[in-house]
Amino acid sequence: MTEKPVSVVRATLTDVARVAGVSRQTASRVARGGENVNKRTAARVRRVIKDLGYRPDPIARALSTGRGHSVGLLTHQLTDRQMGLGAISIMIGVEQAAAELGLGVSVATFGSFDRVTVQEGVDRLAQAGCDGVIFMAPWVSAAETLCALDTSLPMLATSEVPDYDGPAVHADAARAAGDVVDHLLSLGHATVHHVAGPLDWISSRRRLAGWESALTSAGADVPEPLSGDWTAKSGYDAGLRLAQDPSVTAIFSANDEMALGVVYALTESGRRVPDDVSVAGYDDAPGSDYFRPPLTTIRIDDAEYGREAVAQLMLQVNGGTPAPTTILPHHLIIRASTARLSTE
Repeated sequence: MTEKPVSVVRATLTDVARVAGVSRQTASRVARGGENVNKRTAARVRRVIKDLGYRPDPIARALSTGRGHSVGLLTHQLTDRQMGLGAISIMIGVEQAAAELGLGVSVATFGSFDRVTVQEGVDRLAQAGCDGVIFMAPWVSAAETLCALDTSLPMLATSEVPDYDGPAVHADAARAAGDVVDHLLSLGHATVHHVAGPLDWISSRRRLAGWESALTSAGADVPEPLSGDWTAKSGYDAGLRLAQDPSVTAIFSANDEMALGVVYALTESGRRVPDDVSVAGYDDAPGSDYFRPPLTTIRIDDAEYGREAVAQLMLQVNGGTPAPTTILPHHLIIRASTARLSTE
C-alpha cells in the first residue's frame, strides 16, 4: 500500500520514489515511459506521480542526459511597437517547427542588444536546459555582440548579420526588394519611391540596398528615401509627403504595415491606388490580401523559415556541420495595388 501523498513545494523524483516505495531508478524509468518495470509497480508509481503533481525538471534532465530537448529563442521585447509582424511570424514559425520535432521553446527577450544584456539572456536559456539558441538579432550592431558572447551552446541567427560568420538562416532581402522594383518598372513607372524601415535594422538596410541597386541597374533616377518605423502611422506620414508630389507614381514600402499607411494617406489626399500611384509592400502580412486594394508584396514562408532555423540549429546540437548560410526563397505576390502606368 502506498503512503499518502506528502505536501511539497515542487515534487522531485526522490519524493515520488519514497512515496511509491520504490528505488529512485525505478521511479525514473516509469517517468520516462515505464520500460522494464513490473506493471503493478509502474501503475503505482504513475499514480503517485499524478498525486504529487510531479513534472520532470528540464535542467536536471539536461544535466543527466546532455540534452534538454528544447531550443532557446532570444529576441527583442515583444512589447516593442516597432517589432513588426514579420518578426512575430518568424517566432511563430520557429515554435511550430520545434513542436513538430517534439522540442520545447524557451524565449528570452531584451530591450537592447548590448553584450551584457544578451549574455544574461543566453545564460538564462542555458540554465533552462536549452540545447541551442536561435537569435533574432535585427540590429546592425548585432555582429559585435554575437562575436563577444561566451557560451558553448550552438547558435544560429535569423538575420543577415554583417561581419558575423556564424550559421544563419534568412531570405535575400536585397534581391526580394529588387524584384519589387523590377515589377514596378515593368509596368511603365519611370522610378520607384521608397519608404524604408528604421535604418538601425539590418532588414531595412538590405531592402533599401536592393531598391537602390535595382533602380541603378535599370538606369532610373534614385529618389531620396523616406524613413519609417515599421508602423502604419509612419507609413501614413510618409504617404502624405509623397502625395504632394504629382511625379510620384510608384512606391515600395519596406513592410506591409507601412504600406497600409501609405495607401490610406494617398487615398485621403485624392490620389487613387493603383490608378494614380502603385504601392507595394513586403512580408505578406495577414490581411494584406484584404487591403483596399489588395496589396502587392513579398512572401516568405514563415513555417519554412522556422523549420530551416530549427533544423540547422539541431544539426549543430547533434554534432553535425550546419550550412554557413541558408537562403530562404521569396515570392513576389502581385495583387491589385500595382498596375500599369496610365498614359492618359
